[in-house]
Amino acid sequence: MPRTNPPHLSRDTDRHGNVRWYVRMSGKPKVRIRGEYGTAAFWSAYRDALAGIQPVRAGARQEKVAPATGSLRALCERYFKSAEFCGLDETTRRVRRSILERLCQETTPSAKLHGDLPFRAMQPRHVRGLRDRKMETPGAANSMVKALRQLFTFAVACDLADSNPAKEVPYLPPVRADGIPAWNAADVAKFEAAHPAGSMARLALMLFTEFGQRISDIHRLGPEMVQAGNITFTQWKNRRRKPVTLTLPISAELEAVLKTVPPERRTFLVNDWGRPFASTAAFGNKFRDWCSTAGLVGRSAHGLRKYFSAHLAESGASDREIMAFTGHRTSKEVDRYTRSASQKRLAKSAQLKLTANENVPPVSPANESGTKSPTKSLSEKASKEAMVPRDGVEPPTLRFSVACSTN
Repeated sequence: MPRTNPPHLSRDTDRHGNVRWYVRMSGKPKVRIRGEYGTAAFWSAYRDALAGIQPVRAGARQEKVAPATGSLRALCERYFKSAEFCGLDETTRRVRRSILERLCQETTPSAKLHGDLPFRAMQPRHVRGLRDRKMETPGAANSMVKALRQLFTFAVACDLADSNPAKEVPYLPPVRADGIPAWNAADVAKFEAAHPAGSMARLALMLFTEFGQRISDIHRLGPEMVQAGNITFTQWKNRRRKPVTLTLPISAELEAVLKTVPPERRTFLVNDWGRPFASTAAFGNKFRDWCSTAGLVGRSAHGLRKYFSAHLAESGASDREIMAFTGHRTSKEVDRYTRSASQKRLAKSAQLKLTANENVPPVSPANESGTKSPTKSLSEKASKEAMVPRDGVEPPTLRFSVACSTN
């Protein structure tokens, strides 16, 4: 028989496959037990729930306990207050803080919290072990390694640590070697069929396919950026550290559509209430809904950026020309988007050259009677031009070489 759970402990699995544990007691609200099942912290929270001790809710005010000196948590707290951390983009700060704080809450096989361990004792093998625990989600594993690299880079710069243990641990290979899949012409046609001209979804698609920008830029484009048939804006990503400002031409078709946008709007794209999208995540959720309506599965806004770059490459645009649109700083970044398109274009070019060579008439060989073929080869003509004619008059090139040797 399967082993039953302890009293009042039940297990739920959400639609994403995440397992959650709760204590359910008659006449009392259910209490979620956080932490990894079977650890000391898990059973401690379970006993507190049975005793009626409510866990502190996220965001509730609580008295913070100072972390132990030299602990990983203490290093994280110092890093969060540093200029290096505060100078990052807001989204980057939020994600990195979440990764490091979650790591500090995780337990070791000996039931100790990682945050309570001395950070100077962390070795590459420890980081590798933490990475491999998340091997089923390479993206999350690599994000954790990256966060630890930046944390210990700060520690080394401040003379708090002698080395960076995470720097020696390589990233896991991604599940998809080429990253997010690019759209193709059939996907675009399917999206257009589901969303008629004049709809907000159709306008979003036009902005993506005309400018090839990131989702964080597309929903921020507005009438104030347009002037003399061009649109000028600074890309949202890295706008503080390495800002990239682009001026892109607007096609006649898109210009006609943008003229129908009310001038009082701050952005071309608005939500269902007629207001600019509150965040990139909000716009991303809406665009995902539009894709679902069109029956597109596994397609994202970033895939449209790759589609745009590949389309430019197939049209014969150089890496520099593509970079002028996308805002990439190196051709290596562009190559990830256009590798497949460039291969197709080069293969087609090679095929045309091969076909052209096959259509060249072959050189006629000498006949069996020994008489010379009426068509002379290039080598025979070159040889005759180099010989002195019978009348003793040298060709001009030969006379020049003889004169030089005589002098």
